[in-house]
Amino acid sequence: MRPTSARFLADACGGKLTGDPEYLVRDIKIDSRECADGDLFVCVIGEINNGHNYVKSAYDLGCRAFLVSQDIPELPGSVVIRVDDTMEGFKRMAEAYVAQFNVRKVGVTGSVGKTTTKMLTAAVASAKYKTVCSRKNLNTHLGVCLTCFLADETTQCIVFEMGMDHKGEIEEYVTWVKPEIAIITNVGVSHMERLGSRDAIADAKLEIVLPFTDDCTLVVNSRSDYLKTEKEIRERALNKSNFKIVLVGQDIDYKDVKNKGEDGIEFYVNNVRFELPLLGEHNALDACLAIAAGLQMDISLEEASAALKNVIATDRRLKAVKIGGIYLLDDSYNASPDSMKAGISALCGVDAKRRIAVLGDMLELGGADESGHTEVGRFAAESGVDMIIAVGSRKDLYFKGVREAGTTGTSTIGLADLDSVKDMILQILKEGDAVLVKGSNSTGLGQVAELIRNSEETWKRS
Repeated sequence: MRPTSARFLADACGGKLTGDPEYLVRDIKIDSRECADGDLFVCVIGEINNGHNYVKSAYDLGCRAFLVSQDIPELPGSVVIRVDDTMEGFKRMAEAYVAQFNVRKVGVTGSVGKTTTKMLTAAVASAKYKTVCSRKNLNTHLGVCLTCFLADETTQCIVFEMGMDHKGEIEEYVTWVKPEIAIITNVGVSHMERLGSRDAIADAKLEIVLPFTDDCTLVVNSRSDYLKTEKEIRERALNKSNFKIVLVGQDIDYKDVKNKGEDGIEFYVNNVRFELPLLGEHNALDACLAIAAGLQMDISLEEASAALKNVIATDRRLKAVKIGGIYLLDDSYNASPDSMKAGISALCGVDAKRRIAVLGDMLELGGADESGHTEVGRFAAESGVDMIIAVGSRKDLYFKGVREAGTTGTSTIGLADLDSVKDMILQILKEGDAVLVKGSNSTGLGQVAELIRNSEETWKRS
């Protein structure tokens, strides 16, 4: 972030400023525990926590600037910007801040693979432009705003990750972000519970093109069974501008994918060889989406290939690590049937004595809940997973799929809750195992992956 005066930020959001108008804000924080001198703490009011309750904690850590919508204690030397709604005020600040810079903007959305595709797109863009992208999986209103503040006068490209769980959410982002290139990774069944149908999910994803003009480009995964033709896309999209559509799988595609196990994958695009140090053949698709976006920014295939050689997996997004004698695949951030199958495929590509999948519930699948879990269980058994440890209320649906597969090589263990997994996982693992940990974020399975990471000596046994 470029140091910015409190006056500028207050004017941007129409807030009432108390304190030194020339105070320079050097970073933005939404978590009081991360605050320090020079930060602006945005007091977000969430479903559980109210940021206004943590102003004093932020102040004690050195923070002196606050965006508020409620009364807070009087704190010596503080700069306070008061608005009616901190989220709306934050959005207006972000819009005004990023408008100062002449940057290219890329938006990434989709049911599965957003975070990885964003990371890969930023890597490709970095071959030619100084690029920033949203940190971790920050893809909500807050994340989009925070991403804007990563830019400064040297930034040339910003890659935004745009998630959604209801109609109109992506429209709210793009109305002011206005990406010139957008990527839709796929249309899956995540958020079926809220949106009701895949048609509705497809329509919600296509909100990303609402601000497009004729010189903008949409990159779409046409290997998916939704949005797989230009005709379907143009019929569904409310924006009838003549923007460009690039179909990955048709206009550009990858071939000859080779799984190199721990070393990642190799594939070709138009006879140019790509090496990607990420687990799972599905990452060839995400990379190809990034490559296609790069071509729209005049980044050659050769430049993209060089840029992708050294990417690093995002934490808890199928990040693999060798812990002493076992191989941990941590993909515990979120889950859908497609991403579960991708994780299982990656697990089965690892050279190991046993392949163990610790699977939690997949949430927000709506009418696809039973079929989705059953399908994953069947796929795991057919793929050769040696053991499935299923935890949560859907464990029996996973096991139903295992039975339907008709194979005999997959053993199953069903556990009711997270504590039960944590109590026994270190007793199950043995040297030479590979273990996948995956489930929806709220299941807490990330704690299981963390336990394994911190217990190298405990499980070393033959």
